[in-house]
Amino acid sequence: MKRFLATVILMLSLTSFACADDGNKLAAEPARNLSTSVDEFGWNYFATLDLNENIFYSPYSINTALSILANGASGDTLKEILSVLAADNVQNLNDCHKNFSEFAAKKYDNFAASNLLLIDKKIIGQGLDENFRSVVNDIYKSDVREADFEKNLRDEKEKIMHFVSEKTSGFIPDYKSIATDATLTDLLNVVYFKGKWTMPFNENSTRKQDFKNRDGSINKVDMMFKVFEDSIVYREDDKFKGIKLSYGDGAAMYLILPVDDNAWNVAELWNNETIDARADFLNSLKTSYEFDGEVIVRLPKFELDIENNLVESFKAMGMKKSFSDTAEFFNIVKGTPLKIDNAQHRAKVKVDESGTEAAAVTEITMVKATAAPSRLEPRRVYFIAERPFLFVIRDIESDVTLFTGVVNKF
Repeated sequence: MKRFLATVILMLSLTSFACADDGNKLAAEPARNLSTSVDEFGWNYFATLDLNENIFYSPYSINTALSILANGASGDTLKEILSVLAADNVQNLNDCHKNFSEFAAKKYDNFAASNLLLIDKKIIGQGLDENFRSVVNDIYKSDVREADFEKNLRDEKEKIMHFVSEKTSGFIPDYKSIATDATLTDLLNVVYFKGKWTMPFNENSTRKQDFKNRDGSINKVDMMFKVFEDSIVYREDDKFKGIKLSYGDGAAMYLILPVDDNAWNVAELWNNETIDARADFLNSLKTSYEFDGEVIVRLPKFELDIENNLVESFKAMGMKKSFSDTAEFFNIVKGTPLKIDNAQHRAKVKVDESGTEAAAVTEITMVKATAAPSRLEPRRVYFIAERPFLFVIRDIESDVTLFTGVVNKF
């Protein structure tokens, strides 16, 4: 019965989230699934980071912000953005995001995504491109507001801080905007998630234990402990082992360790895998049924709050023209050629015995451009995260990755 249910769930996940449709029929041209776009983008971005440091980000948030921006781009600028997003075309991208946001709004009480577009008052009178406004309002449900970055920069940055705090339920109360007095448009995406474990850890079982950091040093951490019997998914191949810890609302955290107990470089090992290999391993954690036996889990309580500038990562991924004076962002504000000035991402997560709280902010500011145009498993297994480990938080049904992280050190 478990095998039958797993097959049904897999079939539903493959058919329910096609990006474009015509009535009840799929579009003639195959549309990319949002999970594919988010995953390919997310792991390509992962490869640009310092894999020896702690990592936490929301590939979904950054993907959403760039998807909105793609609607204002044309020519080679658009081609570069679509390539970075692993997307075929803007329409499919928009359909993907629209379908998932509508699905998530119905499914989750504690997941929210919010978009805000600020237009400086000195150009807002020229008029926002109507097609761009329509996409921003109707598909991405973004607020569009006037701002005065030149004369009231401090006030505008404070308003942005309050917006982020409100949309993250106070989890990120002190966000510092990258807007400057030269900013003409400022695009923000904010995502927030809070999930309770379906099988929480017992606080009385948490003990101080050693965690072996990436550099070989050791720190004492609060280590949670639980024995899961016939109740969670455990998968292992010749390179990695992983578990799936579910939240009550249909999301899950997938945790991954190298099979070699002496390997402390999980981020590097994972980064060396192909996109397909990573997808296959994560999908196996989704579709497998519960391990027949005991899974002994030790997992540190942890909090990460990480801010990354996105500019060099975007350029390394192939998005170069967007930052130049020849950028083709002609479809945002009428008569004003724009280029990306700066881009920033901040993400915060807290994991404890009861569950997970996570939030992320992606901000992209623009200024005027000066130029116009399977093996047998034992009866008892161990997942002891007392060394660097990787984790992703995913919506189970759609496979959309909401957050990705690596704990390399305490």
